[in-house]
Amino acid sequence: MPYLTTGLLDNATVEGVRRSSTLSVNLSNDDTSTVAIQVEGFFQSETTKVKYVEEFFTLTAGTVALKNYFVPFNAFEFVFFVSSEAVEVSVWSKDANGKPTSDHLVVVEASA
Repeated sequence: MPYLTTGLLDNATVEGVRRSSTLSVNLSNDDTSTVAIQVEGFFQSETTKVKYVEEFFTLTAGTVALKNYFVPFNAFEFVFFVSSEAVEVSVWSKDANGKPTSDHLVVVEASA
């Protein structure tokens, strides 16, 4: 099953303010059939990755899902397992006021 990762993203505070408070994920199913998707989110605790998000869902053909995850951590990573290479995933962060930031912007397509 193809999977995607954001890699470990730095989200340390700058002058007491965390750059990103929410991670928005846009998932688009460009396939002709329903796909299965698994989302896992991790935060870094010293030298250990700790899973704090685990979500499974399906997405029908030609539809889009927008998911929002809180990221109140100094470092975090998200992994997406998709059952089709026709699924596109876009990831961006928002600040505490809900405004998009350029700190964590990732646009990827599924690959095996």
